[in-house]
Order: sequence, then C-alpha cells, then structure tokens
Amino acid sequence: MKFAKEMAFYTAYHQEGRNIAIHVVGVPMISFSVLVVLSWVPLFSISGFTVTLAMAFTAAVLLYYLYLDIPFGLAATALFGGLLVAAHYVSFMGATVGWSIFAFAQITGWGTQFYGHFQFEKSRPALFDNLFQALVSAPLFVVADVFFYFGIRTHLEDQIKEILREQGKLKTFGKEAEAV
Repeated sequence: MKFAKEMAFYTAYHQEGRNIAIHVVGVPMISFSVLVVLSWVPLFSISGFTVTLAMAFTAAVLLYYLYLDIPFGLAATALFGGLLVAAHYVSFMGATVGWSIFAFAQITGWGTQFYGHFQFEKSRPALFDNLFQALVSAPLFVVADVFFYFGIRTHLEDQIKEILREQGKLKTFGKEAEAV
C-alpha cells in the first residue's frame, strides 16, 4: 500500500495518456543525462575498479525503489542498469559530447514534459509541489505506468485510482469522460 500512496501523488498530475507517454520517454532521458554527468565524479577505487557518483546515486535510488515495491524496483533496476552503463560509455567520449547530450536531454526532456502538462493534462507539473518525487521517484512511477498500460499489476493501478477518487483528484479524459 505504501507504493500506491506514493504513486497517487504522482498520478494526480499524470492521468492523460499523451502526457504519460511523453513522460515514459522524457523521464529516462533526463535520468540518463544526469547519470552522464555523475559518471565523471569518482568516489573511490576497489582493486582498480572506480566507483563513481553515478553508481552510488543509482544504488541509493534503486534501494528506495525496492523498498517501495519489489517487482517495480526490479524492473527499474534493469532500466537504470542499462542507463548507467550507457552513461558511463558516453562519459568516456569526453566533456563536449557529454555536456552536449546532457543539454539536449535536459531541454528536450523537461520541455516536452512541460508541454504535456500544459497542453494535455491542463495542470502544472508535480515538481512545483514535490521536487523529490519529480526527480527521484518519477522514474519508478514511469515504470509502473508502462506495466499498467500492458495490463500488468492493475490491482495497484486500481488502488491508486481509488486513493485519487477519495481525494477528489481523479480525472477523466477522452472516452473515459464520455462514459461517465
């Protein structure tokens, strides 16, 4: 239930399908670009293997995700593992490439998400009310949105919608609105 309560806050801002789809692309893009920059910060070495800030940050975030929900946390581990490996690969290409990718991903990722909120969702982004959720929790919630889209673990989606209904924050868009 802790996952449903956490995600209900996020979902209150992300209920329209096109906006959710934008976030499914934009959130990992932003996460990836941050990992590129954090990959340049070495923390310590063990037997010649350098542990970077990107690795430590990813480990901490994934532990939080696993605390909230093990199946979604495991899926996020696969996603973040790939992003982390790719980020370290890009970090070896040099500062010009890394900062260019960072700038492109940040501008595109945030820009498209703001567009989705104002154009489709008709509400401001969640980051204005909870920066932690916007920056740390959003990738996990995007993973959950993909699961829900494919009909997996919909009992959790139902719990989240019930919480939103109780709070008076459940919205309807398109065909759902016509059925109500």
